[in-house]
Amino acid sequence: MQRNPLQLRKAVRSSRPAIAKSIRVVPVEGDRGKPDFATACHRLLTRLDGFLGGIAAQWQSAERPKLKVMVLWRYNQLDPFVRSKPRFESIEVSGMSFHRAKGLEAEYTILLDVSEGDYGVPSRIEDDELLNLVMPRPETFEYAEERRLFYVALTRASRGVFLLTNSREPSRYIRELSEIAGDNLRFETIDGELVRQCPACHVGQLVERRGRNNRRFLGCNQFPDCDHTQQV
Repeated sequence: MQRNPLQLRKAVRSSRPAIAKSIRVVPVEGDRGKPDFATACHRLLTRLDGFLGGIAAQWQSAERPKLKVMVLWRYNQLDPFVRSKPRFESIEVSGMSFHRAKGLEAEYTILLDVSEGDYGVPSRIEDDELLNLVMPRPETFEYAEERRLFYVALTRASRGVFLLTNSREPSRYIRELSEIAGDNLRFETIDGELVRQCPACHVGQLVERRGRNNRRFLGCNQFPDCDHTQQV
């Protein structure tokens, strides 16, 4: 946000202690490059409900029987609750678009399809030309409005946020968050297992490969865009 020279400068300070590893990137695989974010979302909600239920003594009270979880998306076609909204023992789930979430808050949020692409985050779809005619001076900073929208979605959580991304086309924002947050950004699977983040491109994951003479090594799954390798 602050890289935009036209953005108003603000110093944001939290009123509560920071929570380590509060931003978690969850790469999602998919057939033919099309991840099933709805299924991944439901699996993550089930996992989160089980985890919070196991530590309910630390947060549960008569006034707060459940923790709130918001599932957010850039476009409504990603809505994972089209048929019905799931019910859980320890979490109260709601879902809406990034735009509708402005001003709201939950303990946890799950952001769907934080990936590159026309309908990704940031969206590459051009603004309506008629709308641009009545808007103030257009901004020259790349994806300025999309950045502000992502910031709104990212900051709705008071405890933690999960970014579900296409494992082959992660959003540029993940790289930037990695540069800002460092070790406080954790890559993990849907089930919570640690994923080795590529130290070179910051968006890929290190996976085991075999080279000449059947030699095992670790390589970035973003190859050929990233050719980082290291020994097992």
